[in-house]
Amino acid sequence: MEWGAAELFRATARRQYLEDAKRYANLAAAESWMGQQQTGHYQYYPFMNAGHFRLYELVDRQFKKTLAGWYRAGIGLCISAGENNPYRIGVPFIWCSNNLTAALATQCLLYELMTGDPCYREFAAKHRDWLLGRNPWGYSMFTEIGGVYPKDPHLMTMQLAKRPVRGGLVDGPVYERIFNSLKGVAISEPDPLTLFQGQAVYHDDVQDYSSNEPTMDGTASAILLWALCGSAR
Repeated sequence: MEWGAAELFRATARRQYLEDAKRYANLAAAESWMGQQQTGHYQYYPFMNAGHFRLYELVDRQFKKTLAGWYRAGIGLCISAGENNPYRIGVPFIWCSNNLTAALATQCLLYELMTGDPCYREFAAKHRDWLLGRNPWGYSMFTEIGGVYPKDPHLMTMQLAKRPVRGGLVDGPVYERIFNSLKGVAISEPDPLTLFQGQAVYHDDVQDYSSNEPTMDGTASAILLWALCGSAR
C-alpha cells in the first residue's frame, strides 16, 4: 500500500497519495522477520519493504531519516543474529531461507542507494555469495548457474520433461528440526552431503520440497538483487 501510494503520487502529484504513503509507512515501520528465529510460513511476505525505498525521495529530511532508520534497524537485527549462529548468516533457517537471504542483501543495497552510506556493503556481499555457493554445501542455490548447482530439484516440469530450467532460486537450507517434522519429505539414500549437514540442512534431492524447490517469488527477488549488485558502485 505504501509503495502503491508513492507511485500514484508520482503519477498524479495528488498530495493525498503522498500522505497515504507516509501513513502506510508508519504502520509498517520496521516490522519484519528480521531478528526472529521462527515465523509463520510467509507470515512477513513480502520479505522486504521496497515501499520505504520508493517513498524516500518524496519526503522531507526528517522522514528520510525515519525511513532509513527502519531499514537500518532490520539490518542490525540480522547482523546480531548472524553473530549467534555457526554460519554467520543473518537469516533464520526456516522455509524459504534463500528468499530471506536475497531480501536481506537487497535491503542493504537499497539502504546504500538511499543514504550513500556503504557500511553494509560487505554484509550484503556475504549473503549474495552464500547464494552463489559460499556455504557449507558448496552449492549455488540457482539451477544451472555456477560450478555446482541443484541438479535434482523438486520441480515436476523438469523431472517429467528432463529439460533443465536455468536460474531458479531454490528454497534453501532449513533447520534440521523443520526437515524432520515435515510430512512427505524425504531424501534418497545415502545422502552425499551428510558430512556438511548441521544445524541447517540442504539436500539436492527431488523429494526434499523444503530445501530444493525453485520458487517464482524467490527468483523474482533475486533478479532485483542482481540488478542492484550491478548498479551499486
